[in-house]
Amino acid sequence: MNATNQAITPELVSKIAHIAVLFRAEFCNAWIDLKPWLTDTETQRQLDPHSIDLSFHFSDGHIGFACGCVLMQVRFSEGLLRPTCQLAAIEANGYDRAELQWEFSTVSGRFVGKCLPDQEYQSRFKRLVHSITRLFEFPNQARNHSDQHWC
Repeated sequence: MNATNQAITPELVSKIAHIAVLFRAEFCNAWIDLKPWLTDTETQRQLDPHSIDLSFHFSDGHIGFACGCVLMQVRFSEGLLRPTCQLAAIEANGYDRAELQWEFSTVSGRFVGKCLPDQEYQSRFKRLVHSITRLFEFPNQARNHSDQHWC
């Protein structure tokens, strides 16, 4: 689901903004789209309601990254306001002119596709994903036990 639609608490707004800052720290020439999906009914019906989706674009493509756009989906086990919500996976796809170049998932921890990013960019991207994972970690004992919960 578009990141803008998931910005439902101040904490989630902050974390979504932090994802953008982390991406820009690794890949400074990217611009961020917090609303990568169309808002038509058909597209919205196909989206995962338990994910935060963002895209990152490079104005002239990115040779080291082997793409001009990265679509990232930060997926959760359930609704973001549920007290038992956990980070399930981070998935990303690299596109060049709307053609899929590579895929990455924290489930496998590796890049696959026909045109992979350079090793340096793979390492930088994995470092970014690790930082995002840490952003959404909440030890059960440290959770806020008020009525409002968030991932």
